[in-house]
Amino acid sequence: MFYKYKVLFTVLIATITVGAGMAQDNKAAEQHKRIPDKKIELIIGSWKIQTIMSGKTEVAKNPTSGQWIEFREDGKYVNKATALDSGSYRLNENSSTLYLESSVKAKVEGKNVSEFNIAFEGELMTMQQAQKKTSKKTHTDAMKYVYVRIADGSNHLNN
Repeated sequence: MFYKYKVLFTVLIATITVGAGMAQDNKAAEQHKRIPDKKIELIIGSWKIQTIMSGKTEVAKNPTSGQWIEFREDGKYVNKATALDSGSYRLNENSSTLYLESSVKAKVEGKNVSEFNIAFEGELMTMQQAQKKTSKKTHTDAMKYVYVRIADGSNHLNN
């Protein structure tokens, strides 16, 4: 009789342990789904300008309601700042450097690649033009552009 209770107790403990382990595995898997492993996964979507900073000074809050940037899954971007720009992008995960290769600026200015240091915090993305080692820092290099996510995925902007 004692043996039956011992076996029943062992089976009960094993069931509880396995069930608790599966619940923890499910919770970890669920958290893993919500937090992308790579920054390239974070950047996909549409972003509206929220603030422009010069150093620690806020230059403009919600500077223009029509200023936005969209990063698509196919490696293309569309940027509506003072003028419409588009092209392809790539991101160096290790250095958090974003490269925008403009198809528009190449035709007009002959310069087509811009580098930005990029950071993410929640639904915010900060971009600051990367300083070239050979050039002196200019006022525009010191500007930080803070964007807020307005849509995941692509083709959500019609402006």
